[in-house]
Amino acid sequence: MKFDVIIIGGDRCDAAEGLRYIKECKSVCLIAEGGHLDSPEDRLKFAHKGGTLLLGDSVARVEWAEDGKVARLFTVNLGGTPLEAPLYILASGRFFTKGLCSDMDKVWEPVFGVDVRFGEDPSKWCSEDFFAPQPFESFGVIADSEGHALKDGRPVSNLIACGSILAGPEK
Repeated sequence: MKFDVIIIGGDRCDAAEGLRYIKECKSVCLIAEGGHLDSPEDRLKFAHKGGTLLLGDSVARVEWAEDGKVARLFTVNLGGTPLEAPLYILASGRFFTKGLCSDMDKVWEPVFGVDVRFGEDPSKWCSEDFFAPQPFESFGVIADSEGHALKDGRPVSNLIACGSILAGPEK
């Protein structure tokens, strides 16, 4: 299946991004494993305006082109049917929505394997004061000035990261 834009969702901005491209007469597919509590009506509006909403689905595998671009992806529910687009948008949120994953030593982005900024010392990922800003809140995907996610330090020209998945300022 081919689209102009494919969005990997989970963040509250996923449907808003999709609607922006629909207004430009682009075909848009939004893949979102679960709903979000902030504004579920945004996704209904996205689907009503002609967007393809794959709610309850997730990316199973990504294929890369030789030039370092995303070539296509496959979802759990669609199995062997590839989804292709000239532009991919990563708007998957952070930990709660599985946009970022972690273990006791590292933090990673599970769909594309793009670069993530996180504190090297896990003992400093949280503040002892529960109500204080937490250091892990600034962890996220690293992007260039145009929003392209970095993979192995290089921008992926057809992959934009947006929303809360982005790394906050370095501290």
